Amino acid sequence: SSASESTAATKPKLAAVMASSKILRHYSLERNPFVDRTAEKSNLSDNSYYILSDLQGFVPNETTYLFFGKRGSGKTTIRMQMQRAYDAYNAENATFSSKGARPHFVVDLCKPGHITACLRNFKAYLGCDADSWDAKFSDTWESADLVDCILSFAATQLVDDVRVGDARSDQIINMLLKNDKARKQFLLLAHLYANADFNTMAELRSKLMHGRSLVVLAATAAGTLAGTAIAALGAQAVVDKQSGAIHKVLKDVCEKALPKSLHNPKVLAAVGVGAAVAAYALSSKRASASSMRRAQQLVHPIHVVPHPALDVLQGVVDTLFAPADSADAVRSQYIGISGHQKLELLQNLVKVVGFQSVAVFGDCFDEVTLLDPVAYPQALKCFAREVCRNDILNFGRLHFFFPDSRIALDLNTDKVLKEARFDRHFVRDLVWSRHQLEDLAERRFRACQAEGKSADDMPRFSDLFSKVGAEDFSSYLAKLHTPRELMIMMTEMLARIEAHNEDDYTVAAQDMEIAVSKAAEHTV
Repeated sequence: SSASESTAATKPKLAAVMASSKILRHYSLERNPFVDRTAEKSNLSDNSYYILSDLQGFVPNETTYLFFGKRGSGKTTIRMQMQRAYDAYNAENATFSSKGARPHFVVDLCKPGHITACLRNFKAYLGCDADSWDAKFSDTWESADLVDCILSFAATQLVDDVRVGDARSDQIINMLLKNDKARKQFLLLAHLYANADFNTMAELRSKLMHGRSLVVLAATAAGTLAGTAIAALGAQAVVDKQSGAIHKVLKDVCEKALPKSLHNPKVLAAVGVGAAVAAYALSSKRASASSMRRAQQLVHPIHVVPHPALDVLQGVVDTLFAPADSADAVRSQYIGISGHQKLELLQNLVKVVGFQSVAVFGDCFDEVTLLDPVAYPQALKCFAREVCRNDILNFGRLHFFFPDSRIALDLNTDKVLKEARFDRHFVRDLVWSRHQLEDLAERRFRACQAEGKSADDMPRFSDLFSKVGAEDFSSYLAKLHTPRELMIMMTEMLARIEAHNEDDYTVAAQDMEIAVSKAAEHTV
């Protein structure tokens, strides 16, 4: 209780301190409108953002969106607005029923750590060090590897949904049990891609493997023991009067192969038993080796997640598929080979469990250690190039945000333009004019003003610059290129006003010039 009393006592004091700011009070501001440097940490209303005309009223749709721009150019703000639209749509259509609208399955590659973990696994697969990573990654990374990152996120999320044990979990299980192909696909996808512990996977198998809740680690051994028992029974039938045909074949073979001195019924029976057991053992060994090779072939093309225990995977695959089903056939029908095929099969699966489609968001790639454009200048270019392939982009509902221009990422070459077919998708380079930045500043200024007065009675953003000539104002503002630079400039400017002006709360041309220079120093 003392802690809560202390907190309660602190809030009024803090409010009093904030209210005592003369410059904020002069402009009827409840807070500084320019202290939010990142979209994730902003708490302003949607009215404070500059909305591109072609994104006004955005709703989830099948278009692929690609945004390019420097750090601080507003990519994450747009991405979060789009994700909020998906969240609102999913909240309104959360029935997961086959009738009417259904929610979208959202793969959020922006979540911290996911792409980093995938690339670390890929680096381990390559066996390279930090010095050679840039070159080896650029030579090896493909669009299928990118889609494997998507599959890893999706598989982990689906396994978590099943593990919860609520009504939705039971619904997913029932939907999968009614669709045998989806059930097999889900189990295979989970074992190849999901980030889950052993107990979670064992529980998943017990729910989806038709009651054959074997300890899959012992599946092959159990099959061998059962087969040996069958072989022994078959050998016993050699001396049984009801299996004359088998007995005759073995008897003829043994009589030809053994000396006449050993032509005794008991000897022949023993030899028959030994031959049958040996034949089964050889056949079982070959079948087990073939089964293990199939499991190895399934995991071989996957480089972005740790490989599962092969004996576990072998047992699962042997239970789900016939021995005649090759690894290529299983992969083609249930996982996919090309990037587009993998996405299509994933979408088919999520539709079975109640979703409408798959939507993918990717952002903040420059914050991934192994894609750092300073340390590894080619890695980010390669990553962007593999995203920008028409067979991937054609899937739809992809939303990717890249931390530089297309020219800087080498995506304006003839080869890339032919492969990407940017003309078929929504592509935007986020470049800000001084007019757009001024409009954004005005929006933020108004969003932070106290309510109670009409807009005409409120001070305006331009009032700050009443002593700066129009030409100088335009010239200085034109030197800014991103909203983040604007925020830095305005924060510096308000600080200078507070420090040097007692009663005059306007900006001098010199103050604006210094603030613009400060913003340029912080640009990365």
